[in-house]
Amino acid sequence: MKHIIIIGGTSGIGLALADWHLHQSWQVTVIGSSAEKIAKLPQPLLQNPAFTAHVCDISDNIARRELFDKLAQPPFNRLIYCAGKYYNERQYQLNQDESQHMLAINLQAFQAVFGWASEQLKHSYDADKSLIAIASVAGLLDFEDASLYAKCKRAMIASCDAYRIGLRPFHINVICIASGYIDTTQLRSLNNGDASHKPYMISEQQAVKEIMTAIEQNIALHIFPKPMKRTISLLSVLPKPLLNQIMKLQYRHQDKQVR
Repeated sequence: MKHIIIIGGTSGIGLALADWHLHQSWQVTVIGSSAEKIAKLPQPLLQNPAFTAHVCDISDNIARRELFDKLAQPPFNRLIYCAGKYYNERQYQLNQDESQHMLAINLQAFQAVFGWASEQLKHSYDADKSLIAIASVAGLLDFEDASLYAKCKRAMIASCDAYRIGLRPFHINVICIASGYIDTTQLRSLNNGDASHKPYMISEQQAVKEIMTAIEQNIALHIFPKPMKRTISLLSVLPKPLLNQIMKLQYRHQDKQVR
């Protein structure tokens, strides 16, 4: 039985991907930050012998090392990094704890997990080996006033590119997902229960289909949905000062719709 590890797999798109793999007869191990969240998962899922859930604060170095010891066996074929943390930096200035938490979850823990996972897969003789990072289209645009979240996602995309080249001799696929807005519970909660104003938003089921296509076809950087991809392509050729002004106006417009 093939085995997948999903970091951040107890809610949202991570949980949807876990469910997809279970239906494809994979052994699934998910990591979540909250024991309470795991306890609220559907009972049929928790009782499935092919499903395992661990609690870990992956922003904590010691907890992360203990987790790596637990995950060393059984061997895995695929790892997806779905964990992420978001604060609306346009609404208020981050304090020290919030800033550190964003940096730790969105970049530092990602680097640690990918570093550990790549070493594990190097010693695997399985032909199907892959590392997948769930980034964001927010990381595709480089402009002066980009948020810490966007900067972290941009660094994640660049890191995946380096890992892809470095792990190619070991026959390990590295795939980065740069998705637009996905209609998750978390996104709705960040928008007062209604995220319908978000441009080009898609369902979790559509997102899973896109992600699995990218994995199965070994697409290095998969940007979706298509209307968002076209928009990003147009914006990316603009001069940075103009892009900065456009993005400010766009974010201001979205924030007004949330209020």
